[in-house]
Amino acid sequence: MNPALLIPAPSPIPIHWAWIDTLLVLTFTVHILFMNTVFGGGIIALMNASGKNEPVARDLSRLLPSQLALTINFGVAPLLFLQSNYGHFDYPGSVVMGGWWLAVIATVLAAYYGLYVYDFKYASMRAGKPLMLTFALLMLFYTAFMFSNNMTIMLRPEAWLQYFTDNNGLGLNLADPTLYPRFLHFMVGALAVGGLFLALVGHRRGKQQLTDTGMRWLTRATIVNLGFGLWFLLSLPQKIMLQFMGGHWLATATLMTGIALGGVAIWAGSRKAVIPATAVIVLTVLLMAVSRHFVRMFFLAPHFSVRDIPQLPEYSPLLMFLLSLAVVLGISVWMIVIFRKAEGRA
Repeated sequence: MNPALLIPAPSPIPIHWAWIDTLLVLTFTVHILFMNTVFGGGIIALMNASGKNEPVARDLSRLLPSQLALTINFGVAPLLFLQSNYGHFDYPGSVVMGGWWLAVIATVLAAYYGLYVYDFKYASMRAGKPLMLTFALLMLFYTAFMFSNNMTIMLRPEAWLQYFTDNNGLGLNLADPTLYPRFLHFMVGALAVGGLFLALVGHRRGKQQLTDTGMRWLTRATIVNLGFGLWFLLSLPQKIMLQFMGGHWLATATLMTGIALGGVAIWAGSRKAVIPATAVIVLTVLLMAVSRHFVRMFFLAPHFSVRDIPQLPEYSPLLMFLLSLAVVLGISVWMIVIFRKAEGRA
């Protein structure tokens, strides 16, 4: 069977596709930054669970549940924008791995519960603390791996054919050569951003131990992640890889700038320059999100161009979204300020 025959027709959209693509990349960047603080921060807490660095784990334990809440909430928007422009590729992939995909709901809730127990029972659990944190991190690890599977299955309609031989909803994309470097690039990046998050906490609270520990993680993880990024690039099909090596000037410029900023982040981390490192990392993650979006576009190019989606102009939903976003962001900032003040008095 020709897998291209399985691709549904795209649904009409109410606004220009570029609005949706832009909001997809921006909201995904925010989501991935929060996700990185949770997973990376959790790994750092686990690695400092005892000894002289135990205060690092204690400070992080108070922050991880709220960071996961922000991760979940800011993860809704990019999924919705993805489904608006690319739903006819995303939905079939979700059906192929339906069982694994639906289990993500349970694993996220389990991770949430585990992080709250880790925080609230920190003093009384003693030896159980590493076990509870490990449990929560394994749940998040599973969730991230399933997301990587879903986002790669949608790019390869030929992978959908497995549904016709095994339609129990347990299909994965394990044979895809891009899956593992893609996934590991995200997860090692989480260690870098988690380290930066810890450094920011230490910088704000005047705790040099947190700052020093966080900047070490940022520097070392970024160095390692450059290697995983190269592996991911080389794992791409040759035609797509060449697009990032001069074939498409904007994709090439985005990738090269992101790599250069990674070098700047290593320099800032070694200098313990927390605020400059923060600005560089945020911009780097944004550029990596743009590069990831280019990968999606190049993979789908033989079958689909976002420019071909029919449009039925109706901009009032976009205006309502932007207004709601401004209100919610304002309320969120106010709530975070109140939360931090209360935390400081605790």
